[in-house]
Amino acid sequence: MTSTYKTLLIDDEALARKRLRKMLLPYADKIELIGEARNGNQAIEMIGNLKPDLIFLDIQMPGKSGFEVLQESHHQPVVIFCTAHDEYALQAFETSSIDYLLKPVKEDRLAKSIEKLHSLKSENNQSELEHFLAQQVKQISKKEISSIPVKIADRVIFVDLNDISHFTAEDKYVSIHTSSGKEYVIDHSLQYLSDKLDEKFVRIQRSCIVNVSYIKEIKRYMGGRYILKLNNQKISKVISGRNYQEQIKNLMIF
Repeated sequence: MTSTYKTLLIDDEALARKRLRKMLLPYADKIELIGEARNGNQAIEMIGNLKPDLIFLDIQMPGKSGFEVLQESHHQPVVIFCTAHDEYALQAFETSSIDYLLKPVKEDRLAKSIEKLHSLKSENNQSELEHFLAQQVKQISKKEISSIPVKIADRVIFVDLNDISHFTAEDKYVSIHTSSGKEYVIDHSLQYLSDKLDEKFVRIQRSCIVNVSYIKEIKRYMGGRYILKLNNQKISKVISGRNYQEQIKNLMIF
């Protein structure tokens, strides 16, 4: 691919296109703007006719979504998603995108996208792209979560993450344990939670995730394992797994 990318801006919001166009001006030596599309159907037509190297693509648009645009376009450019919705990040990972920018797009994040774009090899090494986007997805997924919805009969309550001391799994069920001693069963797996929760939640065995804010004491146990005493109402004790020694040792580093 050439050092200059023929580029389309695809977004149904005129102000968003105008803002991004202005932000791209300092990158004129790398980004050549060749057109703008205001909906999915127009985007498909312009991609087919203009064959851009790169598109900045919104997801929720009239006519066709951003994902439908990619599915129905015969020409496949490199994609940088620009959207106000972070829930599509995992789906974006399965496309030819190299980044996922949340609106309002910030100058420093755009700069990183352009830097990544510029550094790509001509063959677009797929493993490199996948690793990069996986990191972006991980960051996005963990950014905004502050509570977990729990269905109880005909209502849903929201349990604040700060009130959760740990999660445990037994058979097919995962339980939330709160600081006050309450327990709620949820449908999500521990792996799903591991991918969503921020760094203060650490998996210490296959069936337990602990909120490090509640760890009161760590004591050595047999077989390279540890007993963690938690500062909740029940003073819960959980035992780490043999394969999680590194995670426990990291908790004890000041």
